[in-house]
Amino acid sequence: MVMEVKNMSFFSAEPTVDVAGKVLDEFGDVDGLKEVIEGILALEDSEVYEKLVHMGNPIDSSVDKGYAAKSDDYSDLAIFAGKYLSKFPLSIPLAPLIDIKHFWVIYTFIGDLYSIRTNHNIYQEDLYKVENGEMATRIILLLEDFDSDIETPNPSAEFFKRLGKVKWQNKQVKRLYNHIHEINFMLIHNKWKGTERVSTTFLVTEESFILLLSGCSAVMCGRDKINSFDVITANKTYLKLINTDISRLM
Repeated sequence: MVMEVKNMSFFSAEPTVDVAGKVLDEFGDVDGLKEVIEGILALEDSEVYEKLVHMGNPIDSSVDKGYAAKSDDYSDLAIFAGKYLSKFPLSIPLAPLIDIKHFWVIYTFIGDLYSIRTNHNIYQEDLYKVENGEMATRIILLLEDFDSDIETPNPSAEFFKRLGKVKWQNKQVKRLYNHIHEINFMLIHNKWKGTERVSTTFLVTEESFILLLSGCSAVMCGRDKINSFDVITANKTYLKLINTDISRLM
């Protein structure tokens, strides 16, 4: 996945709380931002987040990774995503904002969090839960309510057609999204002394996942443009996932 990741040699490290304060000063009128920033800062003391940041491949070597090779073994969610989201390999100005690469990261996070919460590698039966269970559908279609008693919605072709066409409402919303993620980035840099100890893959995957959730929020609200509400909803959903034992929901 080609996405911009900060080069550690081209910026000056600042205390995470200072970066967070600047974001809050600039976007203080955005509802829910203060709650999101407090949640991100709290990740510094989260054992789950630390494990997530440093996570390697949680899938056990004994797992048959070709078990889902047939299309009828995939969930409806994955089938619709594969059919209607762009597979263009590069991120360029004319490419869709959200494509199939962004979608697949949801399984990365579910798998990593499941492994962390159960304190064991992912085996065959676990992999089926991750890739074919309802968790991904609930996250994408219910967002913050993924752990509620609401019945799991059915994914649809129309949802993914619209998701593949969403754009930013304006530059200010994109700026908000980028600056919130900058807090995560600075926390990781300050906590673990730079990205040389953290795979840049995590930084890219984290940003992609929050973008995916932002787009899902827009579509669920009947819009084709991501606004500040969607960015806040996406970050709240992400933080809630980290702080929830999703293995008990699967």
